[in-house]
Amino acid sequence: MVVLAAFLPSELTHAGVHRFEDVTGLTQASGELITNQVKPIAASDVRSQTGLVGLVVVLLSSSSFARAVMRAYERVWSLPTVGGIRGRRRVLLWLLGGLVGLQLLTLLSWLMPDASPRWLRAALKAAVVGLLWWWTLHLLLSERIGWRPFAFPAFFTGAALTAYTVGSAAVMPRYAASSAEQFGTFGPVLAVATWLVGMAGVTIVAAVVGRVVVEDPWLRRLPVQVSAALRLADRRPPQGGA
Repeated sequence: MVVLAAFLPSELTHAGVHRFEDVTGLTQASGELITNQVKPIAASDVRSQTGLVGLVVVLLSSSSFARAVMRAYERVWSLPTVGGIRGRRRVLLWLLGGLVGLQLLTLLSWLMPDASPRWLRAALKAAVVGLLWWWTLHLLLSERIGWRPFAFPAFFTGAALTAYTVGSAAVMPRYAASSAEQFGTFGPVLAVATWLVGMAGVTIVAAVVGRVVVEDPWLRRLPVQVSAALRLADRRPPQGGA
C-alpha cells in the first residue's frame, strides 16, 4: 500500500486512508503517540527506490493474499483450484476491483448527509459491500457457478462485514491507543493485524453459512412450506361464519 500510494494520485491516496480509518476505527487520534517516532518518507524517494520492476514485484506479492481468498472459497464450495496464468489474472483483477469498491464506499460516505440515520448508512454500505462480494464470488470461482447461488452468501457477507466494521469503529481506537502506549510503533501493527484476523473470521463464517443456507434441502424447502401454510390459512373459513 505504501508503494501504491507513492504512484497513485494524492487525492486517491487520501481517500483510501480516510476509508481505512472509517472501516477499522484507527483514526488519527489513535496514532498521535507514535507520529513523532516515524520519519516520513517522500513519495519521490519511494518511486526512485522502487522502480518499475519493484512495483511489479509488489503487485505479484500482494496477489498471494487474493490467491488465499480464492482457495478458501474454492474449499467452501468444493471446487478444484484454478492456478497458472488464469488464476493469477483473476486475482489481480479482483485486487483492482477491490480498490475501486473501496473508493465507491468512500464516495458513498461523502454523499450521505451528516444528519442521515446511522441505520441508513449501514444499510447502504452493506448493500454496496454485498454487490462487491457478489462479483467477488463470481470472479474468484472462475464463473463455474452461476450468479444466483451467490446472491445470499454475498449480501450476508456484506451485512456481516458492515456490522463488524461498525463495531470495530467503537472498539479499535481505544485498543490501538493502548497498544501504542505499550509497544510503541509496533502497537498499531498489532492492532491492524488483530482487526484483519477478525475480518477474515467473519468472512469465512459468512461464506460457510451462506452455502449451507443456499444448498441445505430443508432450508430450501422452508420458504415453500411457509408460503403453502399461509395460503392454507387464507382459504380457511372464519370460525362462527354462516
